[in-house]
Amino acid sequence: MHGVMGYMARAPQDRPFITRWFPAARSVVVCAFSYHDGSSAPAPDPARGRLARYALPPDYHPELKARMKGLLAWYKERVPGGRGKVFVDTSPVLERLYARYAGVGWVGKNTMLLSRDIGSFFLIAGMAVDAELDLGEPVPEHCGTCTRCLDACPTDAFPSPRVLDASKCIAYFTVEQSQGPVPQAFRAGHGPWLFGCDVCQDVCPWNKFSVRGRVFEPRLPDSLDLGELAALTPESFEERYRGTPLHRTGWAALVRNALLAMGNSKDPRHRPTLERYAAHPDPVLAEQAAWSLRLID
Repeated sequence: MHGVMGYMARAPQDRPFITRWFPAARSVVVCAFSYHDGSSAPAPDPARGRLARYALPPDYHPELKARMKGLLAWYKERVPGGRGKVFVDTSPVLERLYARYAGVGWVGKNTMLLSRDIGSFFLIAGMAVDAELDLGEPVPEHCGTCTRCLDACPTDAFPSPRVLDASKCIAYFTVEQSQGPVPQAFRAGHGPWLFGCDVCQDVCPWNKFSVRGRVFEPRLPDSLDLGELAALTPESFEERYRGTPLHRTGWAALVRNALLAMGNSKDPRHRPTLERYAAHPDPVLAEQAAWSLRLID
């Protein structure tokens, strides 16, 4: 279920207990930061590939860590001798578990945390502190009989509600699996996605309440020209996307994703680019280009 993300299966007995990570913890403060830019999803365009909304601002980790460190400093000013430790999604903490208990939202059938106030396009950060604070109230589940997210998944990555098989997820393949090919069984379902996937969030009724974020400003557009991506060299990729989430996946994987999106578009204008990459020395890129060419032909 984790695919190549072995870190997710590491020390599962420790993750639910924040005191294993910060023994002095007595309370957990959780904050939600919207990254929605206020726009609707872009119209389909065979010349362009999609980016998940969270990939549009710069890398969120430094920003959220800085804000939580500021909050921790405020706490220490008011609690002399107080201690605390901040976390984002890189720490061995089940942040969604604590966010649910803190009243931020409930876990939807697409495994995303959902809020009645701001939908699901938000990021979580928090801090553990050594004082007993007033507790929030967990939010009841409000998905009801709705299964839009499960029904809309192009690769059937949800074997059951609130269970995600990462080894079938578009976001997993386009972001986490930077080495090797995308399995052919899932390629058609990838559609135009280059980095991440928002399908299960775009169809969620609660996201009509999404609010424009005040912390993050988009640095990238919500779609990118496929031909321009395929023309990048590793050096130009590094220069253009350093400091953005796309840098994480690397040049080869982003080009692979672009070649796949070209095939799914079935647009003959991509044929020259695909023919060029079909002879590329990288076997993954060459195979992906040949597969996409067959769709166009």
